[in-house]
Amino acid sequence: MLRKIRILLAAFTFIVLTLLFLDFTGTIHLWLGWMAKIQFLPALLAVNAGVVAALVLLTLLFGRIYCSVICPLGILQDLISWFAGRGQKKPCFRFQKAHTVMRFSFLVLFIVLLAAGFGQIAALIAPYSTFGRIVGTLLNPIYAWGNNCLAYLAERVGSYAFYRVDVWVKGTVTLLVASLTLMILAFSAANHGRLWCNAVCPIGTLLGLVSRFAFFKPVFDLEKCNGCGICSRKCKAECINPALHQIDLSRCVACYDCVEACRQKAISIGLYSKTAQEVPTETSKEAEK
Repeated sequence: MLRKIRILLAAFTFIVLTLLFLDFTGTIHLWLGWMAKIQFLPALLAVNAGVVAALVLLTLLFGRIYCSVICPLGILQDLISWFAGRGQKKPCFRFQKAHTVMRFSFLVLFIVLLAAGFGQIAALIAPYSTFGRIVGTLLNPIYAWGNNCLAYLAERVGSYAFYRVDVWVKGTVTLLVASLTLMILAFSAANHGRLWCNAVCPIGTLLGLVSRFAFFKPVFDLEKCNGCGICSRKCKAECINPALHQIDLSRCVACYDCVEACRQKAISIGLYSKTAQEVPTETSKEAEK
């Protein structure tokens, strides 16, 4: 049930935010423009303390649910991952160690670029900006052409429900950056799910620091678990170590796929449990070897 609710909310968010970047009439912005204001980085840069505090509190309660329900780039990765796995009979993911050095290096670089006034460069890895660049650069011309086709057909029957608009195609550099970003994102999502979120995205890294202390999180019931490992193979964040019954909560994006996939009902959303460690300890790492 939790997974289905998450998917419905994510679908609504994705559709609305995509249309916001495509909307040239201003109608969608008038009614649903607030959806853009609850994005973490725009709210942080706008010093919107209320939104930032609400998102941090949401993460503290339920983990990185922001990444799976509110962030459009995260939802896009889920879509790519889902399409890539449709022809496979078995889930294709497996537990991976955290890319700690990489993720914090990108976070530090992102902060330094913002502080130095290189916001446009920092925006290359900012999730909301990246999604907007992909949609605005690659989909906007197609959307405008489609609108003009409808306007032409409407005019043939004497209707003016649609009107023609100018079609703007971005410059070569912008097209190249957007296309390259989408290709990298698609490759990583198809093969490793939320790798971008957990190795590149600075917002994912920041929220990961908070989600480690989330009140409600996926926990193992050792009495029910039979060690089949299907939870790990279904985990897009590749953060579940079934052999040690450990979940890296800093990388978990609260998608609830593992909860629904477990046939033994050995994973549930509950309060902190000693059986659901955040990151393997040195002793655990040695045992894993």
